[in-house]
Amino acid sequence: MAIDNNTNNKGPAEGKREKISKAQQYTMLEVLGASLVLGTCIVMSIFMIKYIKFNATIIGEKNEAITEYDQSIRNVGVCVDTDNNGRLSAEELENCNPNEVSLSKVTNSLRYKVLTQMAQNGDLESVARMRNANCYDNTGARIDFNKLYEESTDETEKQQYLQSSKICSALRVIPDALPSLKNTEALMASLNQIFILTGWEPERLSPRDDNTKSDIKGVDVIPVTLRIEASDDMVLAVLDSIEHSIREFDIVTATVEWTSGGLSLQAAANAYYLGTQDPIEMTETLYASRKARVNERNNSKLDSANSAKDELLEDN
Repeated sequence: MAIDNNTNNKGPAEGKREKISKAQQYTMLEVLGASLVLGTCIVMSIFMIKYIKFNATIIGEKNEAITEYDQSIRNVGVCVDTDNNGRLSAEELENCNPNEVSLSKVTNSLRYKVLTQMAQNGDLESVARMRNANCYDNTGARIDFNKLYEESTDETEKQQYLQSSKICSALRVIPDALPSLKNTEALMASLNQIFILTGWEPERLSPRDDNTKSDIKGVDVIPVTLRIEASDDMVLAVLDSIEHSIREFDIVTATVEWTSGGLSLQAAANAYYLGTQDPIEMTETLYASRKARVNERNNSKLDSANSAKDELLEDN
């Protein structure tokens, strides 16, 4: 019986081909694994680069905000850069007491310009009211409260001298023109004083009860109603005195009637005072990519459309 050796036994060439085939498979698996590792590394590297770049942008924006905040504090002149490094440290901010800051150390600040230059401004002084008697010493000389403020070491005294400096200098014109509080009684007294200086006794002077709002942000309104019945010359003199008052009186509506004694004027006017000043806050959103910015814009438009749709459904 004949035996087929080609079928039952593998020759040397066949064994080599099998080994090469297995080696190729292993090589392909190794290349595939290396490719996966390399691709993962590339993706992770790109992600990390973008992540680091985005965080660097955030840190840069934070540093810019801190720099602007620091500059604002130094521009106002309420804190001193004790180590002269051009920035206020956390310790300097924590230990900062505006009442203890010497004006000589903040010469380029708003505080210095207000308490020295504006306090001696001749234009403001020319329209100021008469000074209080406490502004003068026993010899009649004007007291230099700025000097006393600089020389004092007691915090309570410094506050008193600072307040006296505002009252006894040209700065007192500023609160006279635009008070920081709503004081209807003081406003009525000011108007009454204007009328007395004009030589006329008011017939009717009262606050107006309405909800008038000012067009200027941060400025609020005190509505006033006044009635003047006098000769033509006296009515004009009263209006001229009101017009030349350092405090603004904005006549909104007025009714004028001619009478046997002259003129009868009834007017609604607005006086103003400085309302509560809230700090200005700014919010800035940073996006990691242009796609994120576009998606945020699209989402905002979608939310606005949904809100408008909901309001329309509620109205119907």
